[in-house]
Amino acid sequence: MKILFIGGNGNISWWCVQTAIEAGYTCYVLNREETLNTRREIQPEVIKLKADIRNKEDVTKVLEGLEFDCVIDFICYNEEHAKYDLELFKYITKQFIYISTSAVYKRESKFMPFKENSPQWNEGEYEYALDKIKCEKIFMNNYEKNQFPVTIVRPTHTYDTIVPVSIGHNCFTAPQRYLEGKPVLIAGDGTNIWTITHSKDFANALIGLIENKSSIGEDFHISSDELITWLDMTKYLLDAMNIKEYKLIHIPIKELINIDIPKSSNLNIVSAFGKAFEGHRMWCDIYDNSKIKKYVPNWKSKILFKDGIKETINWFMEKNIRKRFNKDLDTVLDRLTFKFQ
Repeated sequence: MKILFIGGNGNISWWCVQTAIEAGYTCYVLNREETLNTRREIQPEVIKLKADIRNKEDVTKVLEGLEFDCVIDFICYNEEHAKYDLELFKYITKQFIYISTSAVYKRESKFMPFKENSPQWNEGEYEYALDKIKCEKIFMNNYEKNQFPVTIVRPTHTYDTIVPVSIGHNCFTAPQRYLEGKPVLIAGDGTNIWTITHSKDFANALIGLIENKSSIGEDFHISSDELITWLDMTKYLLDAMNIKEYKLIHIPIKELINIDIPKSSNLNIVSAFGKAFEGHRMWCDIYDNSKIKKYVPNWKSKILFKDGIKETINWFMEKNIRKRFNKDLDTVLDRLTFKFQ
């Protein structure tokens, strides 16, 4: 079986490639090879296709003559990307897996635990999720009308080479501040119940969907069964970093929802920092995993956060270049600290 990964060495996708290799599949990875120093190293077994997925001429050249059993796109974020994927892959793959997000579910307590058919956000509410919803609709419409062989997969909050923090981003900015003795910022009281999934657990479920052709035309979220508060996650993170003494500062949610971090040399996209709280992070985050377990019956999440975060921190500590630091985010965190300490 030949699998093409668009991305392939990111926080979630690296373990998906590794798991596919261990299953005996032939793995192709298409990316620009521009962020290798801050990611896990691409496996030597991988067949590399170097191109920018947004450069049609280059991508067409590297894909010429190739066909795949499955293509998995981790970096499709809007309608334009989705339509482009259809054009590229409609004739050269037997299955296409679109990596969406569990953020598509409308956050109201009455809808929890979230199921795949739970209500989604409406137009104008949470733009990041809405873009993903639009992509899902484009793919599913083409499945229904043209038999495009799509499977929709929605990761919940998933970590391996990112550090989950209550207030921060996916970089090492907030953890670096903790190491420097600065206070740890907690959104609200930190007791909202969350789901945090290790990328290796996610990968085992994903590969199971590839092996089950009845997953085509279906949608799935993939989530750990561990329920944990942000206060508990913070404690396990600080333990993993061997930080014994620290100060917690609780930041009111109303102070967070209007914050945006501008584009910078440290962060290549505008972060919807505040909108992420309003649309996702301020809520409890609980999922019904019965559907993925029905289609991949031998799968279950195995890695507890207290264990997985130790591996993550050890990985960061091996090389300083992995510790991505965002100066704009640092400024925002300093301002919040000064205001509420």
